Amino acid sequence: MRVSSATPPRRTAQVTEETRELILMAAETEFAASGFATARLADIAERVGITRAAVIYHFRDKEALYDSVLEAAFEPLSERIQASVTEPGSSAERIERVIGAWFDYATDRPTLGRLFIREVASAEGSLRPEVERLAAPMFAAFLNTIEQGLRDGEFRAGNAVQVANILSGATIWLTSGAHLMGVDDNESVAERLAQYRDELTGVARYLLGIRPQGEPEENPSD
Repeated sequence: MRVSSATPPRRTAQVTEETRELILMAAETEFAASGFATARLADIAERVGITRAAVIYHFRDKEALYDSVLEAAFEPLSERIQASVTEPGSSAERIERVIGAWFDYATDRPTLGRLFIREVASAEGSLRPEVERLAAPMFAAFLNTIEQGLRDGEFRAGNAVQVANILSGATIWLTSGAHLMGVDDNESVAERLAQYRDELTGVARYLLGIRPQGEPEENPSD
């Protein structure tokens, strides 16, 4: 009896999925480095060690690949932020959890911030629809938490949109571009990012008028 040498379907599917993941990883690096317009499928294929045709086999064109990269990069962050704002606690605690979740994720995945910065730089009046679709829920969760804190009197009166934009922008820059300026050779990247994370939380507390724990309320008559 002749034994078939064909690759078992399960193994073929596994190899196909592994190749797809490798393409996504390479594409995320390439798009973050070069931007959508400049990135080339041939360069992405070279990073993986496959042909351009193999990339097209998995993703019909560069735009489809780019949309998949954005989804792979932003969806896990969106899930973390949604989890942060739905856990029990005060609005101040939720805001600090959101900042921590976003900062930690972006630190581990610096391509995220670079992708977003390139999107903003190339936007002509509005973000790409896929970016808007992915970013809007995260920003809304951030914004809604601030607005809830304002309604409850937990935060001082202020512009929630402005505060959300300031904190979002700072997170993106600190995790993706701050290493290019003011570098201290005696400080590791991990140490610097940990310090930025703590300082950003302090900035949030200041902007929202949150008193440090243990600090007494001000007496207007004093």
